[in-house]
Amino acid sequence: MIRVLVVAFCLCAHSLSAQEWWFWPKYTLGQKAENYPGPRLDPPRPLSSTFKAETVPLLFHDEEPTERISNFIDPDKIPKTTFSAEMWLVNHVNQPVGALVTVKNKFSGAEPVWLLGAYGRNVVFSIKPEGLTFSKLLAYEIERRGWKNYWLHIVAVFDGKKMQLYFNGELVGEQTVSPMAIFKPGDVELEVAAYLRKEPYMDLGNLVKMFHLYDVALDKKTVGDRFEYLKSLVTEGKLFPGIFHFNAGPYLNNATPGSMDIVWETDRPADFVIEYGKKVPLDKSVTMVTQKITTEKDNTSPGNIYKITLKDLDAETPYFYNIRAVARDGSAMESGILTFSTAVKETSSFAFGVMGDTEARPHINDRISKLMWDERPNFIVNVGDLTDGGTKDHKFEWNYEYFQGVGQLAGRIPVFPVPGNGEDDLYWYNQYHTYPQRGYYNFRYGNAEFFMLNSNDAESFSPGGAQYVWLEEQLKKSTALWKFVAHHHAPYSADEDDYGDSWKGAGDLGDLRIRKIVPLYEKYGVDMVFFGHLHTYQRTMAINQGRVDKQNGVIYIQGGGGGGNLEDFAPSRAWFSAKTYRGHHYFTITVHDKDLSFKMYDSEGRLKDFLEIVK
Repeated sequence: MIRVLVVAFCLCAHSLSAQEWWFWPKYTLGQKAENYPGPRLDPPRPLSSTFKAETVPLLFHDEEPTERISNFIDPDKIPKTTFSAEMWLVNHVNQPVGALVTVKNKFSGAEPVWLLGAYGRNVVFSIKPEGLTFSKLLAYEIERRGWKNYWLHIVAVFDGKKMQLYFNGELVGEQTVSPMAIFKPGDVELEVAAYLRKEPYMDLGNLVKMFHLYDVALDKKTVGDRFEYLKSLVTEGKLFPGIFHFNAGPYLNNATPGSMDIVWETDRPADFVIEYGKKVPLDKSVTMVTQKITTEKDNTSPGNIYKITLKDLDAETPYFYNIRAVARDGSAMESGILTFSTAVKETSSFAFGVMGDTEARPHINDRISKLMWDERPNFIVNVGDLTDGGTKDHKFEWNYEYFQGVGQLAGRIPVFPVPGNGEDDLYWYNQYHTYPQRGYYNFRYGNAEFFMLNSNDAESFSPGGAQYVWLEEQLKKSTALWKFVAHHHAPYSADEDDYGDSWKGAGDLGDLRIRKIVPLYEKYGVDMVFFGHLHTYQRTMAINQGRVDKQNGVIYIQGGGGGGNLEDFAPSRAWFSAKTYRGHHYFTITVHDKDLSFKMYDSEGRLKDFLEIVK
């Protein structure tokens, strides 16, 4: 194994020549549910996969590569004199990760012919000149976070006499060098490698979006133009250049016994035929040309988001659906046949899953989505922070992160979300959902009623506040046997530092602003309250009037176990704590008449907590 005492990085590229590759993971549910809606650009594949000898990997910062892609380009097409290498990456995790692209000898421990990579905040470009025993190196330390906090555009240029390194459109280093070392195409390979050991389950494509190899030396203007072009794709939420595709969805909302809402987004305006029915081939259809959700024209690019409600469906019934799309330029695609079930009748049993703080790690949400799918819940509750900060100017967090991980599940299982502080302006949250624009609502499912609140507006949780008054009205008239509340922020939590630094003194054990609405939960017999915000798991014992009351209390369940950065608990046990767990997780609840079964699992599918309740 070659040890390279430099830093590794993430890479990418776009489309100027034929030698450009995109690296999106293909997250699908698998088995007969394996379906990626619409076309996509797949990552590169080896030219020959029948036999493949393991070549020598590069070791970066004492870390072996977690993923390698090599032998995907004819060695004769690797530039030998002048070249440019372009990478486009997004780094939205809090542990150091890296990636690199390199031309190196297949089986020897010799230094690479050239290498471009980054690890953490460091970027490096090296060339092995002809006749020298050591490589020339350009290194750059990223002083500020990338474009929109997370995006990095890195370009290495060699014109035969000078090597240059660009970061986000600016020249950050250059050096005069002798010609590059001569190599025989049969002896070398082009490799893309990722170093993700500190981020479990992360794929190369979560970090590296594109890599482009040129056989010419790009000038500064061209580098800058490329950066602007790639930025425009991100701003518009486009996943791939040049092909008609779904940016998001199809995505199910608001399941009732007689209807289902579907939301989706395409990379360009289109007309649609939504086909559906109880069996395949599908026997019903709706043509849609006027349902585009419009937003004001501004710098955020509103996208092409569409919605439809399928009505007059039978209760508690499986359905199949397919979306056919034709763009204005004549391009056509379809989602492929997907499935959903309408809401159950009041007397039937049902099950639902709960996830929260899905945020910035589609690779974690891919794990959770697949595990949830294995249990076939009727619907999903998401307790907020669907994105890390998917507000008006960060649309990409929906297209590039949330839908990438959760979309495979949400295309078959309807999602009922509440907004978190990551969506506190409700701008894209409202575009991607068919629920009331104010951010709070309620719905009936089986013999239960769910009250979904917007805790970003904490002032309205006080007596006399808009949500306080609304919730009391809804609870008063509810006839449901089971009552559940969901919002994002924590009434009770043993988090270590969000409510006072518990390593230096006593904290508040929760958000006191949110706790002002708790008397309504106790007065009107709410059974469970789900929330997130803290990226750990906690289940309380039943609480009533500030003390444990098994008979009359409310159980609070903190489920911030999606893709957010993990947090921790106070050093001392809280008086209300029944179970705590630090790690990514989700939970499911099954209800049948007066019986409730609660189970919490980690991201490996291991049972970590359970509870049985009989009313």
